[in-house]
Amino acid sequence: MEKVFFAKVKPNATIPSKLEENAGYDVYPCFEEDYIWIKPNETKMIPTGIASACSSDYYFQLFERGSTGTKGIGQRCGVIDSGYRNEWFVPITNHNDKHLIIIKENVSKSEVLFITTRSNNIIFYPYEKAICQAVLLP
Repeated sequence: MEKVFFAKVKPNATIPSKLEENAGYDVYPCFEEDYIWIKPNETKMIPTGIASACSSDYYFQLFERGSTGTKGIGQRCGVIDSGYRNEWFVPITNHNDKHLIIIKENVSKSEVLFITTRSNNIIFYPYEKAICQAVLLP
């Protein structure tokens, strides 16, 4: 089995996790703001706070998770080369006609709704949940 190394480039980052029987590592967002707002049909680069290392015979391919796809959250093409040592950013596209907000657990949704005034036009996605999968490929 190929060795993979992850490092935190931000102290509050979550190291990707993977069960042995799963194909990919779950990758989590890591940002300072209370939330990230993605408008309909917009793509934003979501920071993860992690970096990686693996053999030059391998690379990471980012894929959307089943749970994000069912919410209209698309993960755009993403390749993390074996030699890339900087922070991973995940390109997320909102394929909905509603606004998508990746929101931290301790943030009041009603406060965000007050700010946005679009209460019936928002999908909330929990910050604590993985935003994509990274599969190690030869």
